[in-house]
Amino acid sequence: MIKPVHRAATWSLLALLMLATAAFPSCTGPKARHAGSQREVPPRNEQAKYDGIDISSYQGYIDWAKVSSDKDIRFVYIKATEGATYHSPHYAHNITQARRYGLFVGSYHYLTSTSSVEEQFNNFSTLALSDVQDLIPMLDVEVRGDWSRSELIDSVDKFCQLVEDHYGVQPMIYSTMGFYNKNLTPHFNKHHLYIGRYSNSEPEINWEGEYTIWQYSETGIIPGIDAYVDLCRYRKDGWIDEILLPKD
Repeated sequence: MIKPVHRAATWSLLALLMLATAAFPSCTGPKARHAGSQREVPPRNEQAKYDGIDISSYQGYIDWAKVSSDKDIRFVYIKATEGATYHSPHYAHNITQARRYGLFVGSYHYLTSTSSVEEQFNNFSTLALSDVQDLIPMLDVEVRGDWSRSELIDSVDKFCQLVEDHYGVQPMIYSTMGFYNKNLTPHFNKHHLYIGRYSNSEPEINWEGEYTIWQYSETGIIPGIDAYVDLCRYRKDGWIDEILLPKD
């Protein structure tokens, strides 16, 4: 899904995002959670080859006006953070511009074993402000690092609880099919799952699990993006109203 990076966060990026949120309805107070009214969910295009994309700084600068011209794309998940310190340098631009051009947006954090879960969640929640999210947060779990399987499960559990306490909803979990079935099933099977399987065959989740979003290609070509992009399909019997971030 992504190429892990380890760059220090900058206050200038956070300041830019905070200024950008002024363009959207906001709540008052330090823990404003669900601002504004719910946006109208676009209808599903049954003929679409894909329904959404996910991106990170790997894609560089993105022209969202051109991206939005591709009417197959209804949603995008955008990398916000990794570990305890990394902030994606393109995050503020990506989330505000993607939303400006009508796409439903969500943010994700890449989990590592090199810092505490609490530090990593603080990093994510500081940048991924609720006011500019349409979709529930997502946790990207692709490596165990220094954790055992049980330590990984405990860490994912803890991050999920912190997300629920802050955003009012459990996060989506991203993983590749092989990694998920080896390390995370069946513990997280009741979560919305965003599963990478680069194949013509849909993901198969052990213990009667079910995916919500299938990342079926990592070599998509999209107008306005000068690098390969992950292409995703929503489950046939569902749609993005299932993963909207609740609004007060």
